[in-house]
Amino acid sequence: MLRGRLALSLDGQRVSVNGGPFDAMPETARGLCLEARAARVGEAAWRLDVPDFGLPDEAALRGVLQQMLAEMRAAPDAAYHIGCKAGLGRTGTAMACLALMAGAVEGDPVAWLRAAYHPEAIETPAQEEFVRRFARERLVP
Repeated sequence: MLRGRLALSLDGQRVSVNGGPFDAMPETARGLCLEARAARVGEAAWRLDVPDFGLPDEAALRGVLQQMLAEMRAAPDAAYHIGCKAGLGRTGTAMACLALMAGAVEGDPVAWLRAAYHPEAIETPAQEEFVRRFARERLVP
């Protein structure tokens, strides 16, 4: 079951990113798998193992999201997916950071992501702080 979708604008092109459990990734999508035990982990275009309710390594997340953004700019009409086990905590954290890197977020990134993707996304206080710190560090020259 897909949890939601983000619409991003990259270089004037609209790009959609689905989110939800990685195992619910549409067959034609290129996906970022955040769940090491996903049945379909072998289909991931990008992979970053993050413990359930946990936090990613920030440098590793930035690197994989930069790769995703480069692919999205090159092929904006392709299908993209980010997923973990339930598609809320780790997925929401990664989606918020992707949107920040794409310049799509206005205001509080946690509230923005919950309004744009799913109201229960970014499940833990530590994930909320990670996203807000990611936003602050992105804005520092």
